[in-house]
Amino acid sequence: MSNESLLNKKYDREKFTLANQAVWEKLARIKGDSFIKYRELLKKAEHGEILTDFPVEILIKTTLNCNHMCPRCPHGMGVTPRGKDYDMKFDTLKKVLDEGSLKGLQSVVFTGGEPTLHPEFVKFISYAAGKNFPDMSVITNGSLLTDEIIDGILCNGVTRVNISFDSITTDTYKEVRGVNDYHKVIANADRLLEKRKARGQELPLLSLSFVLSEDNAEELDGFIEMWQDKADGGIKIYPYKNIYTILTDDYYGKYGYGENRPSQFKAETLPTTLSHELPIMEKYKIQCTIPWYRCHVGINGELQACTTLGFCDHPEMIMGNIHEMTFEEAWKSKRWQELREITMSGQYEKHPVCNICQKSV
Repeated sequence: MSNESLLNKKYDREKFTLANQAVWEKLARIKGDSFIKYRELLKKAEHGEILTDFPVEILIKTTLNCNHMCPRCPHGMGVTPRGKDYDMKFDTLKKVLDEGSLKGLQSVVFTGGEPTLHPEFVKFISYAAGKNFPDMSVITNGSLLTDEIIDGILCNGVTRVNISFDSITTDTYKEVRGVNDYHKVIANADRLLEKRKARGQELPLLSLSFVLSEDNAEELDGFIEMWQDKADGGIKIYPYKNIYTILTDDYYGKYGYGENRPSQFKAETLPTTLSHELPIMEKYKIQCTIPWYRCHVGINGELQACTTLGFCDHPEMIMGNIHEMTFEEAWKSKRWQELREITMSGQYEKHPVCNICQKSV
C-alpha cells in the first residue's frame, strides 16, 4: 500500500474511543477512587466547566538535553541548547510540587528533552511519589532505561511509561530518530516488563508512540502488530505536524527546514489505539482546551500555558516563573484567563502563537 493510501486510510472513531477508554478503566481499577475522581475533575476542567486553583496536570521539563537527534525535533535541528546548565534544579521541582500537592494537582508528567538523562531523575520521581498524586507518568525514548532507573520507576508508583519508538526496522529508526538505539530500546522495554512482573506489579502500564510521517507510514500496521501484546497502556499515533518552518522566522531563527508537510491529515484527538486501523481523518480544526487544565514547567521554573512541542517555549506562552510568584497567581492571572477565552471561543487569530498552531493542522 502506498504512503498516500496509508495516510488516507479510514478511521473508526468508536473503535479508538473504546481502546482509549479501556486503558483508563484499567487504571481506575488498579488505582481506585483517587484516580476516578482525578479523571472526573479533568473532564470538567478541559471542557471549561470549572477553573481549578491549580492545573489538573503539569508536564515537568526535567532537562533540555536529549541523546537522540530526531531531524524533525528542535533537538535534531540544533535549536535546543545542551549541557549541564540546562537541567532543572531540584528546588524548582520542589516549589512546583509542594504548592501543587496543597492546591489540587492530580497528574505529573516527566518529560524533556530526555528526562532520564537528568542526573537526579530517580530523586525527582521519588519526591513526586511522596506527594501521592493519583497519576504520574514518564515520556522517554527508552534508550537509557538502566536497571537503576527501571527500579526507581517501579519503586515509586509511576502509573505510565510512554516510549517514543516510531518504526519497526533499524534503518527507519535511525532515519527518524538520528541514532541507532533500536535493539537497545526493545531490550529495555522487555526488561521493564520483566521486572514489573517479577515484582508482582501491574504498574506502570507501558505505552508506545509513533509519529506518523512519509518516512514510516508503511510501517504503522507492523508497528501495531509488533507492540500490541506488550503495550498494555496503548499505542499512540501522532501524525507529524511541521510547525517549525512557520515558527523559525518569528522565533527560532531561519533554519531552512521542512518546506513540504507530509500530509494534510491529522489524527483525531491523537488517539490511543490497540487496533490495526489507522486513526487518520481529513484535515480539521481543533478546539484547544490546554489552558484550562494543564501547564508545562520549564527547566528554570517558567510556567508555560501551552504544552505543545515548539510552542511551549514561546515568550507569548510564558505566564510567569515559580521563583517569582506562586503557581496559583500565574494560573489565575489576566493573561492566562484571556488565553482561555480565546481558545474556548475559537478566536485563535487573536493570539500570535495560537494562530500559527491552528494554521499548521
